[in-house]
Amino acid sequence: MRLQNKVAVITGGAQGIGRAIALGMGREGANVVIADLQGERARSVADEAQALGPEAIAVEVNVASEVSVKRLADQTFEHFGRIDILVNDAGIYLKAPVVSKTEEDWDRTIDINLGGNFLCARAFVPAMRKQKSGRIISIASSIAHTGAREFADYAASKAAIIGFVRALARELGPDGITVNAICPGSANTDMPRRHRSEEETMARLRATPLGHILEPDDIAGPILFLASDAAAYITGQAYNINCGTVMI
Repeated sequence: MRLQNKVAVITGGAQGIGRAIALGMGREGANVVIADLQGERARSVADEAQALGPEAIAVEVNVASEVSVKRLADQTFEHFGRIDILVNDAGIYLKAPVVSKTEEDWDRTIDINLGGNFLCARAFVPAMRKQKSGRIISIASSIAHTGAREFADYAASKAAIIGFVRALARELGPDGITVNAICPGSANTDMPRRHRSEEETMARLRATPLGHILEPDDIAGPILFLASDAAAYITGQAYNINCGTVMI
């Protein structure tokens, strides 16, 4: 198992891609912290991960709150005593044209999608520095490269994550910490379904060069690789996982 005895914190781990990442890491031997605003769902995923063998706990967290993120870090260190892998997956996706988008919604998207990356890094990096090792993996989006009508705040936050990841990779490289981003395309999860019909969603997913409907496990696979020793010298990268819809 590639992640035997590692400790991984996954924000947004209660559903979709985050859940797939958490369970994938559990199968690879990692102890996992399921961190999510949806506490009950996080506890359910923790139970699933625990059944795979390693230890798993759930922590209710608002990644846009410094106090809440500090509590997440404190509970992680109290329970496991260390952190090896931080996956920043928590995010929101609000649809509205720029002219009708409220300042409150704009700020909320930036605070959660981008600010959560900052607050979680600040909370966990000192421990990684002390042990001279660590993996930070942030979930950006293919929309960071292409933009998307009525999702300007989401596109801006995800593009900013790529810049943040690259800056942090340079900052933390001397400490043996790698920092990378994954840019998923549209996947078969609840989030895109909130804004499109089932028929439209499936048609869009099938219209990729690979003709494949991207599932959460398809995205979790590359993340497990980046968390492993095989990716020890990969840092500052943003990988597109989108069945070929964006090629850069």
